[in-house]
Amino acid sequence: MNYKDVLKDLKNGELRNLYLFYGHEYYLIENTLNTIKEKTINKGFEDLNYQFIDGKETDVDAIIHACETLPFMGERRMVLVKDLECFLGKRKNISEEEEARLHKYFTNLPDTTQLFFVATQEIDKRKKIIKVIKKHGEIVAFDKLTEKDIYKWIQKTFKKSNKEIKNKEIAFLLELTGYLDRNSNKNLKDLDNEINKLCSFLGDRVLVTSSDIELLAPKSMENNIFSLVEFIGTKNADRALSFFNDMLIEGESEIKILYMITRQFRYLFQIKLMEKQGYTAMAIGPKLGLRQFVVKKYLKQAMNFDVEMLKKALKTCLHTDESIKKGKMDQRLGIELLITQFGK
Repeated sequence: MNYKDVLKDLKNGELRNLYLFYGHEYYLIENTLNTIKEKTINKGFEDLNYQFIDGKETDVDAIIHACETLPFMGERRMVLVKDLECFLGKRKNISEEEEARLHKYFTNLPDTTQLFFVATQEIDKRKKIIKVIKKHGEIVAFDKLTEKDIYKWIQKTFKKSNKEIKNKEIAFLLELTGYLDRNSNKNLKDLDNEINKLCSFLGDRVLVTSSDIELLAPKSMENNIFSLVEFIGTKNADRALSFFNDMLIEGESEIKILYMITRQFRYLFQIKLMEKQGYTAMAIGPKLGLRQFVVKKYLKQAMNFDVEMLKKALKTCLHTDESIKKGKMDQRLGIELLITQFGK
C-alpha cells in the first residue's frame, strides 16, 4: 500500500483504524497525516480529538488510554504515535510483555479511534508487531516518488505559488538536485526548499527558466563528478583541478571523490562497450540501473574517450585507491596526478 491508496480510502470514507507509516519521505508522511486530520477532525475540537504521542517517551498504558478516550463532538479521534522503539531493533521504554499487550489491544481497537504509528527510521520488518499491524491494519511505505509522480508533484507545488514550470525545466531541476539518483538522500523537503527559493527569486514572473534553476539550485555530488570527468575528457586539466579544489572546499572528502570518479569511468566504459554492441540508451538503462536521460548524458560524454583510454583510466583509479589505502600516496596528490594524466 502507498500514500495514494490511503488518500483514496480517505476520499471514499474507507480509512481503517490502524496504520503504520514509514519510509524515506517523511515530508510526504506529514502531508498525508495533515490531510487526514483536516478531513476527519473538526478544527474547533482538535485539542480534544487529536493527540500526538512521542513514542520514545511513552508506555503502553498511555497509548491505550489515548485510544480509549471517546471523541468529543465528532465521530473520530485521531491518535498519532511517533517513533515507538519496538518497531526498531532496540527497545528501552517498552518491554516484551507490554508489547504483547499492545498486540492484543489491536484486536479490540475502538471504531471511534484511528491509530497511526509513524517511524522516521528504517523499521525491522521481522518484528512481530509489524506482522500484527499488517493483520489488523495497514502498513504504508513512503518511498521516493517515481519519475512520473515527481513531475506532477513539482508542477503542483509551483502552481500553489502561481508559478509555471515546463517538463524540460523539471528534468533539469531533478538532474541538478539529484533527487532521482539511485543513492541520493535528497527528499521532497529538499525539493520544496528549492522550489520556495525559486518562487521568491522569480518575483512577479510566472515561468521558471533553466537559467533560474542553474543560478539557484545546488548541484548534487553526481553532477559535480560528471562535470569533473567532462573537463578531464575535453583535456581541460586546469579546469578539472580547479573544480576538484572547489569540491574539497565545499567539504567533500578525497576518498569519496575518487570513488565517484572511478564509478563514473566504470559507467562510461560499460556504456561505451554496450553502444559498440548495438545497444540503445533505452536498452542500456535497465541493465545498468540508470534512467534513460542519464544514459544519454553518459553516451554524449563517452564520445570524449575511446575504450582503451577508459580501460586505462579505470586501472589507474584502482591503483590510486590501493596506493592511498596502503599509505604509499597522499590522497589529494593521488587524485591530482590522476586528473593531470588523463586531462592533458
